[in-house]
Amino acid sequence: MAPAEIEAFYTQYQAQMQGNSLDTMRETIRGFLEQEREAAARDAVVAALKEDGPRLAFALEPPRLAVAITAHDPVRGPAEAPVTLVEFSDYQCPFCGRVTPTLRRLRETYGERLRIVWKDFPLDNHPNAQKAAQAAWCAGEQGRYWEYHDQLFANQPSLGDEALKGYAEKVGLDPAAFRECFESGRYEDRVKQGMADGVALGVDSTPTVFINGRRVTGAQPYEAFAKVVEDELDRAK
Repeated sequence: MAPAEIEAFYTQYQAQMQGNSLDTMRETIRGFLEQEREAAARDAVVAALKEDGPRLAFALEPPRLAVAITAHDPVRGPAEAPVTLVEFSDYQCPFCGRVTPTLRRLRETYGERLRIVWKDFPLDNHPNAQKAAQAAWCAGEQGRYWEYHDQLFANQPSLGDEALKGYAEKVGLDPAAFRECFESGRYEDRVKQGMADGVALGVDSTPTVFINGRRVTGAQPYEAFAKVVEDELDRAK
């Protein structure tokens, strides 16, 4: 990966880097760009093979992993939706912030045909991500998980403890109840469970998404996600 490519990416998305320097973000950006390049190459090979005709249909059955979904996992969309998208993500990850509008567009496009499930995967190099994930669960106690989730991504540069408590009021939570929950740390193990689920699947970066078990890594463009969703809808017919 040429240094110029990394520097160009950093310059283009500097506003999403949360004040981190180029040197700090260099390896993260390198990994992301390499994943995007590999995904594009893989898609090109699959597209070329498909042109050879239907005799390849069985050989092209995509690899899938069984992703465990628990009763308490935050979900948007109906359980009976033909397509389930499971997102392993980190509230402090700039690439996760970048993919958030893409997932919103998918929800708007596919409606009841798509179920989206959130899994916590706070990375070690993001010091506020673990607490932010716990705070979201505390918001869920008052029925405002997704509202708080969206608030966190809208304010990624400011995820310190006091800011997290402040967002509770913005989404209409009882501040005292939220504060008690947040300071108790009672959702620490639940966040760790999400991480364990991801590690078991080989997740080592965020965002990592599984669409009906098919892995999509990184903040890919909308078209990359929509292509997999459309393919899964076709297979469900």
